[in-house]
Amino acid sequence: MAATRTLIEHDVPVPMRDGTILRADIWLPVTAGPHGGPDPDTQPRPAVLFRTPYDKSAMNLATLTPAQCVARGYATVVQDTRGRYRSDGDWAPLAWDREGPDGHDTIEWIAGQPWCDGGVAMAGTSFQAIVQWLAAVEKPPHLRAIAPAMSTAARFDAEQLGGCLRLDHLTSWLGLMALDWVERQAAAGTPVGEGTTAAIVRLMNDPEGCLRRRPLTDILDIDGLPGWFRGVLSGRAAAMVDYRLSAVDVPTFSVGGWYDVFSYGTVELHRALRARDPRPGRHELVMGPWVHSGQLPQVQGEVNTGLYGSAQAVRLGDLHLDFFDRHLRPSRADGHRPGEEVRYFVLGPGTWRTAPNWPPPQVRTVTWQLACGTAPGEGGRLLGTPAAARGQGRDTFTYDPEDPVPTHGGRVLQLGRLVAGPLDQSHLEARPDVLCYTSEALTEPVDAIGRHRLRLSFSSDAPATALVGKLTDVGPDGRSLIVAEGSLRVDMPEGEHAPVTVEVLLGDTAWRFAAGHRIRVHITSSNFPHLDRHPNMTGAIGEATCCRTARQTVWHGVPHGSALELQALPAEEGTA
Repeated sequence: MAATRTLIEHDVPVPMRDGTILRADIWLPVTAGPHGGPDPDTQPRPAVLFRTPYDKSAMNLATLTPAQCVARGYATVVQDTRGRYRSDGDWAPLAWDREGPDGHDTIEWIAGQPWCDGGVAMAGTSFQAIVQWLAAVEKPPHLRAIAPAMSTAARFDAEQLGGCLRLDHLTSWLGLMALDWVERQAAAGTPVGEGTTAAIVRLMNDPEGCLRRRPLTDILDIDGLPGWFRGVLSGRAAAMVDYRLSAVDVPTFSVGGWYDVFSYGTVELHRALRARDPRPGRHELVMGPWVHSGQLPQVQGEVNTGLYGSAQAVRLGDLHLDFFDRHLRPSRADGHRPGEEVRYFVLGPGTWRTAPNWPPPQVRTVTWQLACGTAPGEGGRLLGTPAAARGQGRDTFTYDPEDPVPTHGGRVLQLGRLVAGPLDQSHLEARPDVLCYTSEALTEPVDAIGRHRLRLSFSSDAPATALVGKLTDVGPDGRSLIVAEGSLRVDMPEGEHAPVTVEVLLGDTAWRFAAGHRIRVHITSSNFPHLDRHPNMTGAIGEATCCRTARQTVWHGVPHGSALELQALPAEEGTA
């Protein structure tokens, strides 16, 4: 068999409809000739497109690589997006309006090249995933499939965060973009002042100190810096974009991680497309034990998910290409097996499972009631029986925005001293502003598979405040590992401090609580710097100049009934 080589043509110009030139690297298979020289393979073939703002020459994703695409027989195009690296045009962070048309024009240009058979797919992670959705909305005639990894949409992001601001994620990304802007100004012959550069470097080196400023809009509020930073931090400008999902009519292969900041959005985008188009094999989802990273590491915090937790073990690249084969060259593809549209990793046993939908149709909602401790100073109880409803109880804590509960793990983006992935929460549980409710040791495993939430009867003496909930797994050694988390901004009714019923969405996960372990719930009002510190006052998120303390109360028992609602597989199925 002749050896297969790859020919990479760099900086190929791709014209956009407005005359702007974007540049791409073209990866094509080359067959070695009889004397060892390159013999270009001119056979038209389907193509996979990656569009990135992070430098096309540095593409190295664990989801899917250009080299994997070429080895499977696809042409591959890796393009710098408008205004980035080798591409012409103007660049502004969060200015999404050009990405859809640019994606459309690039797809149609690829389809017209002699090395392409007219079929084009798209792939990529995070920003590279968002531009796939925007291109699909434009309905380019030759787009056949997309594979967005770790993506979200504005409305789903708002639901996941409950109106809070993902502060560390936004400021780290915007800070990098601000540094990029400084470099571009210097290259254009209009360098910015030393104070501007120093402020950006200070944000990158000491993020927590900068994020404690009030108002938040003062962060990098520097003359000359584009106004997108202030708009996002005030809450008046969207950090994310929405899509007209009704216009997306191509198959989708979505990839996410249980500890990804966009986990909820990834799941919801898949569910929305499946609801519109339930035909088997059209829309697939893979959820692994991963954080928001192009490398998809198998270690999150102190939890090692083992060999099977890696992208390589699940053959993630091959799963992408199998999907593309089915939709771009079905004569070569293996048949899709109906009922396996969803592939998900269960933390604990470290196994992969499949299901026709998310959550799996077999899951049932199990309610755990919140109750007071049985002795003074004892933490609250989490009861799986109606006994929790006997009598009325309440627990209170004081939330001080100047002394917030620090972030440790969860669905965060690594920044400064933060560490992505699940971490032991037990050292936070002694704080007086963290309420804990814990079950008895489990006599059999509980597979929490699906979407979980807290329904709370809550009151505050502040006119507006926030709630943060966490679900943790407490092992026999006392470690309390975070499983899922959620947040909610709450506006209290005027007048009496009567309790209101609120719901804190904890999101989706697949986690086994082993026999001998305990289920625990945290309730507090902060998670900083992952989330903004609510000032306990009304107004725009990032414009408060001062704050106050708030007395928070969680009510349970008759007639309130605060509870954890856990989706779980029946015991006989969950232990398989």
